[in-house]
Amino acid sequence: MVFLTFAEKLHMLRKSKNMSQEQLAAQITVSRQAISKWELGESLPDTDNIIQLSKVFGVSIDYLLNDKFQSDNDIPAVKENNIYHKKVLQITAIIIGSIGAVGILLLWILSTMIKVHVTKSQVMPDGTKTYYGGGDVLGYNFWAFISEYRLMAIFWILSVFLIFGLALLLIRFKNMVRKQ
Repeated sequence: MVFLTFAEKLHMLRKSKNMSQEQLAAQITVSRQAISKWELGESLPDTDNIIQLSKVFGVSIDYLLNDKFQSDNDIPAVKENNIYHKKVLQITAIIIGSIGAVGILLLWILSTMIKVHVTKSQVMPDGTKTYYGGGDVLGYNFWAFISEYRLMAIFWILSVFLIFGLALLLIRFKNMVRKQ
């Protein structure tokens, strides 16, 4: 395994951001020569400049200074934090998706137990279709139940929960497969 020095990491990070030494120097208020010396390994920046470099490049100070770390993910605390966030994402997805699924299932069960006003159709002997009911015919119908009891908003909210939960799970499992 090849370990990158601070100088190599700084050069790589600066190039990845398409920055010149002058641009980086201006951003952290040092001379271009200082940046050059850091990239050549002739000197190291002071603490304040290390902090500014970590903010500019979006990396940890540990990553910049420890030659054994090839990315922030190599730092033990960051690894544990990433695992924690992945588990939280998965649990959140399961909870949100379950709320949506159980809620929609409950609405469907209620629609099979509570009669509502329905419109029925009948095919006449001459082939025409006649509709009757509405106010005087009771029956079981999911959409009529949702409509009559004005549950459309709740149904759509539960649907969004279900879709959002499934999408989060899909993202989580895609990331798991990609890492294998």
